[in-house]
Amino acid sequence: MKYYYILPFPLLLFTSCTSRIMEIGFAGIIALFVLMFILFGLMFFLIARRKKKGEKSLVKFNNDIAIALSKFDTAEQKINMLNMLIARIEDDEKYKKDEDWQKKVLAKAHMHLATIHYRSGDEIQTLNSCTKVIELDDTDGMVFYNRGSIYSNRGMYEKALQDLDKTIELIPDFASAYNNRGLVHEKLEHYEEAIEDFDKAIELEGSPIAYFNRGNTYYEMERYQEALESYESSFELIENASDSELKEELEISVKATKEKLTDSEK
Repeated sequence: MKYYYILPFPLLLFTSCTSRIMEIGFAGIIALFVLMFILFGLMFFLIARRKKKGEKSLVKFNNDIAIALSKFDTAEQKINMLNMLIARIEDDEKYKKDEDWQKKVLAKAHMHLATIHYRSGDEIQTLNSCTKVIELDDTDGMVFYNRGSIYSNRGMYEKALQDLDKTIELIPDFASAYNNRGLVHEKLEHYEEAIEDFDKAIELEGSPIAYFNRGNTYYEMERYQEALESYESSFELIENASDSELKEELEISVKATKEKLTDSEK
């Protein structure tokens, strides 16, 4: 039966500029690089000026990167820009004098890099970027969640479990983390732990996906009546929704579970 994951990177998506650079020539390339260095200079100025404002300064820096990235048309251009920015921050003597601040700023830059790699479908580079962010700042639960979700999708369940444990430690009311950890437990045949996680996800959010995944786990445990109840609860939540794929999966699961219950009564 099909299981549903919550997609990673729910908080790392930025709105791109809709305008495109058409028929760019040599002069256009020069203009882009000039713009890029102006933006770099502006960001460095703002960071130095706002440093004492802590989180507000980091938010401003994060937004400035997003604006700068929107000026480029391709993922390759954005990645090159970010790598150049990261190199400048790493080499800048002023940053070297305040390692803690340097790490916070670098973590934001690597976060954007992870997002671009993820959007490009490069899971390996996404994992590498997430790992770099964690090395710089291990207090962001969403980075652990994103990396753990990718580990899970790649079948690296023990590593996924470690990251999702950390996510829940840092964000204890994040329903999707419980849902994804439940899926990992199910893959590892930790069925009771999986049920506990799905129960918690349902308690926090009542998602039809968590009900569906719990039903699948009960089915694997041959607890068919409880599986049917979970499927039916999921069905009630999406009855008027547009998720046709989940509806189809539920219909198949309900039919299979009812057949199992009928066979057990003979």
